[in-house]
Amino acid sequence: MPLEDFVSHLEEFRRRLLVSLLAFGGATVLCLFFSGQLLDFFIKPLQEYGDLQLFFQKPYEAFLTHLKVAALGGIFLASPIIFSQVWLFVAPGLYDSEKKILTPLILVSVLLFSSGAFFAYQVVIPWGLRFLLSYQTESLRPLLGVGPYFSFLMGTIIAFGVLFEFPIVMVGLVQLQIAQTKDLARSRRLIIVLIFVAAAVLTPSPDPVSQVFLAVPLMILFEISLWVCQWVEKRKNS
Repeated sequence: MPLEDFVSHLEEFRRRLLVSLLAFGGATVLCLFFSGQLLDFFIKPLQEYGDLQLFFQKPYEAFLTHLKVAALGGIFLASPIIFSQVWLFVAPGLYDSEKKILTPLILVSVLLFSSGAFFAYQVVIPWGLRFLLSYQTESLRPLLGVGPYFSFLMGTIIAFGVLFEFPIVMVGLVQLQIAQTKDLARSRRLIIVLIFVAAAVLTPSPDPVSQVFLAVPLMILFEISLWVCQWVEKRKNS
C-alpha cells in the first residue's frame, strides 16, 4: 500500500473514531442526568433474589458507579452512530452494489448488539446471580460492593453484545470471499465446540444451565447466518 493511501486511511480512521467518541461522550453526559433511574434498572436482577443491598466503601465509589452506569447507557444510546462510523470506514473498500446494504448492515449490527445485551440482562445475569448466591449459609451472608457488582454486570452485558455480532463477521467473510458457506457448514462441529467453549468462558457462573442458555442462541444464530451466507453467495454468482 502506498504511503499516501496509508496516511489517508489513518486520517479516515481518526475522523471516524473522533465522531464515535463524541457521540459516546454526549450520550454519556445525557444518561448521567438519568443515572439514578438506570442504577435502579440494573440493580433489579439482584433484588429478585432477596432483600439484598449494595454498599460502597470508598467516598467516591458511588459517584464512579453513576458514571459507569451513564457510560453503559451511553454505549447503547450512541450505538447507531458508532456502528454507522464503523461501516462508513469500511465502505470505501466495497463495490457500489455492496454499498446499498450499508443501512441494513448498520441496523442489523445495532439489533444484534442490543439483543445480546438484552439476553445477558434477562437470562445470563439472573442465572449467574442465582448460582453464585446459592452458596450463602446462615453463617455466610453476602455483603456486595457496588463496584464489583457493576463491573460484573457491565462486563457481561458488553461481552454478550459484542459476541452476538458474529453473524455479521460470518457474512462479511463470505462477502469478501475469504471463506465459503460450504466450508463453514463443514466446520459446524468445530464451531459448535468453540461456541460452548466461549459460553463456558463468558458466562458469569460455571453452572452448565447458564452456559447452555448462551450456547443455544449462538448455535441458532450460526445456522441463520449460514442461510444468509448462501443467499449472499447466490447473489454474487448471479
